[in-house]
Amino acid sequence: MPTTESTPAPAPEPTPRPEDLPLHEDVRRLAATLGRVIHRIEGEEAFRTVEDLRRACRARRRGDAGALDLDALLDHVDALPLALCALSARAFTLFFLLINTAEQVHRVRRRATYAQHEGGDAPQVASARWTMRRLRESGRNAAEVARAVERLDVRPVLTAHPTESTRRTLLGLQARVADLLLRRADASDSERRAIDDALEGEVELLWLTAEVRHDRPSVLDEVSTVLWYLETRLLDASARTQDALVRAYEAEFGAASDAVRLAVPLRIGNWVGGDRDGNPFVTPEVTVAAARRASHVILGRYRDVVDGLIERLSLAAHIAPPPAALLETLESDRAVLPEVWEANRRRNADEPLRLKLTFMAARLDATRRRVASRDAGRPAHEPAAYDDVAAFERDLQLVRGYLLDAGAAEACRTAFDPLLARVRAYGFHGFRMDVRDHADVHAAALDDLAAQVGLGTLDADAMRRELLGRRPLVGPHVPLADATRRVLDTFRAVRVVQDESGEPAASTYIVSMATCAEDLLRVLVLAREAGLVDLAADPPVSRIDTVPLFETLDDLERAPDVLRALFADEVYARQLAARGRRQQVMIGYSDSGKDAGMLASSWALYRAQEMLSAVCREHGIDLRLFHGRGGSVGRGGGSPVYRALAALPPGTNEGLIKITEQGEIISQQFGLAPIAERTFEVTLSGTLLHAFTDWRDRVDPAEVARFRETMDALAARSLDLYRDLVHHGDALFALFLTATPVTELAAARFGSRPAYRPGAKPGIEGIRAIPWQFGWTQIRLMLPGWLGVGSALAELAAKPGGLDVLRRMAEAWPFFDDLLAKIEMVCAKADLEIARAYVERLGGDVQLLAELDAEYARTVDALLRIRGTGHLVNDSDVLRAAITLRNPYVDALSLLQITLLRRKRAAAEGSDERARAEEAVAATLSGIAQGLRNTG
Repeated sequence: MPTTESTPAPAPEPTPRPEDLPLHEDVRRLAATLGRVIHRIEGEEAFRTVEDLRRACRARRRGDAGALDLDALLDHVDALPLALCALSARAFTLFFLLINTAEQVHRVRRRATYAQHEGGDAPQVASARWTMRRLRESGRNAAEVARAVERLDVRPVLTAHPTESTRRTLLGLQARVADLLLRRADASDSERRAIDDALEGEVELLWLTAEVRHDRPSVLDEVSTVLWYLETRLLDASARTQDALVRAYEAEFGAASDAVRLAVPLRIGNWVGGDRDGNPFVTPEVTVAAARRASHVILGRYRDVVDGLIERLSLAAHIAPPPAALLETLESDRAVLPEVWEANRRRNADEPLRLKLTFMAARLDATRRRVASRDAGRPAHEPAAYDDVAAFERDLQLVRGYLLDAGAAEACRTAFDPLLARVRAYGFHGFRMDVRDHADVHAAALDDLAAQVGLGTLDADAMRRELLGRRPLVGPHVPLADATRRVLDTFRAVRVVQDESGEPAASTYIVSMATCAEDLLRVLVLAREAGLVDLAADPPVSRIDTVPLFETLDDLERAPDVLRALFADEVYARQLAARGRRQQVMIGYSDSGKDAGMLASSWALYRAQEMLSAVCREHGIDLRLFHGRGGSVGRGGGSPVYRALAALPPGTNEGLIKITEQGEIISQQFGLAPIAERTFEVTLSGTLLHAFTDWRDRVDPAEVARFRETMDALAARSLDLYRDLVHHGDALFALFLTATPVTELAAARFGSRPAYRPGAKPGIEGIRAIPWQFGWTQIRLMLPGWLGVGSALAELAAKPGGLDVLRRMAEAWPFFDDLLAKIEMVCAKADLEIARAYVERLGGDVQLLAELDAEYARTVDALLRIRGTGHLVNDSDVLRAAITLRNPYVDALSLLQITLLRRKRAAAEGSDERARAEEAVAATLSGIAQGLRNTG
């Protein structure tokens, strides 16, 4: 098959930079190790099959003389027995898992190199030191930067993801491989031989471990995975990041106050166990269980830290007399923990601080036992347990006061304050769990409830009357539909979680597909039934933030009017007063991208952020924008973290921001502890700098206006093109179902959430944005990232002065530069020849693909003209090298996936052949996602 006209000329393969040679050595070492393991365990034929396919795909990519073309390669793979196809798919998938580990290790090494020179002239870009230096050099003083640090409240939110394919077992294995690679660099020859043996052992275990689960993970399985991240990565990484931020401040601005030192700039959110929109497996019971397990984890970590403090804080009373307040609490502790007193009173007779910490450890144990008993359904009486985190913090403050009074200020700062900061960030809850459900679910539940008590349908005025009264709508004898009872039970579950672990444990309620103010009023009425809201009180009481999620293009455009209506509502004003005049708003990148395409949705999201911020400023409301981004470009992701934050509209976060972390992005960003630290550091730095930066200060206002007019025109044109193909006909969705493995994705057991919304008809409206993106990515078409872009850019560039405007926008406007960079990356990863093979071999519409091919070609041509270069991603040798390295092996997986899809679809329903093919397809799904990254 000849190369399609739309395929851009390959960029020359970059010469590896000297600093990247260790990465290439690690990749070669791991590849050779995997080859030996396959040869030893599976035999010569298996090894030769994998090796021949690898060599053939590399030869084709390099254009070697005599290399097989794509048709010949497909025929070769088609001729392989199913067992060898499945084995080859596993081999290439696991190779990518190892490559990704090597790349993460290399990032750790590069970060360590920068850290060695942190105080010099060139700290790592987006590091805490680099950020503070930029702020100081731009004329910011210590006081205003301190205020900004104190205000910082950044919340990455981990979410469940039906295309996440890395099992927790493999995450642990990856971490061990990474540790061995890092140790190898500085090891002696004999130590390296031992490390290489250990690496081979880990790769053996990798080969013998199923990379895809044989049972679909439950929600609580997913909860266990995010708790693994919390316990092994996020807690320590966030503490070290916070310390780095304070030390960078002090290096550039002088000594920090306690307010800066004990600030909590970073908290971790979680949707797993709380996001019930479209996931019938997220029950109220699961929500409570998820919260209890998070509480159990965080209490265990506090216990470990207190154990360490008992060993370290050996203040003698005859040298440093303890405060009377601390001695008084020892008596109350003795009353509830007499056995601890008897076991320790003599040994710690002159060390009351150790005795106090020993009591605190025992009280944490009792609190943890109480949580475990509740989770097991056997509530236990634990009189020594802390009633709440405030009681624990009071004890911590007593310890801190003693240390400071004794003159141990530096010991307090280094050994004790990190625990206090952690407690302020994570309480007794660990994660801050968000709860989410669809607006229609609330409407149906409230209609049913009102009908059962004889109120008919509750309109806005009726809901306001209910909220200003205290008459309950639900009674023990009111008959309700099961769905209504589940909704009410969800709010009761939120109440249970808050009562057990504190209000921050579950104080955010997100309304999907919110379209009007009434969608939030319904939530407040339902929450009142669970005792979470009492707006009739004086002052009003509310224990939840009601958060509209604006997802489609129309919803984003209406969003400012919805907020204005809420803020003008006297009843909702009481809700705002109860919540400290704060309003959180979530904006959905995934569904808006599916609805409107890349250009139109990106511009709509940008404008919505500006207008929502303006409405909140007008009404004196603190706005927190919650960015519902996925990892892929088609779902709002794909940018390096720092660049993505710089591209946000000026003045829209003010240090308060939430961002979803989804799918394979979680393992990429947080899989290794140093990478998690770097991710947090860059996120905090970008958020902090954004509060002080406005790109418009460097651009004439008339030019800014011209940029915006240009974006209006580009968005309108791209929207017409996108919707004509995606929404106004069935041909593209039919191609999607035929040529992509989206149907197989639904059976791949990657996550607990279905690919379609409940009750939705199969079609573009019913399918979720995640599988929509994932399916196109699997066949290397990457369609959601560029459809409609090429024609819009090309038509404007063809007008007099149009190309100059686009080039100037890319140069001066961070938003537009980031948008182009994401589209450019997607196009660089796309392969229209591979996509054509899927369409032709699986029976898709070849003529429609030709139309898409032409639009892709226009996109590439426009990008190259705007950038003034001959190759995509020409400004990033690292990215080009990564794509060049990975392409042959992704090609192998693509060829295997095509033949496996054909065999699976041709096999009889329920046959062994179909089951084996389906399992092998699942391996290719995982491998292609691992190979392309930021794809789903």
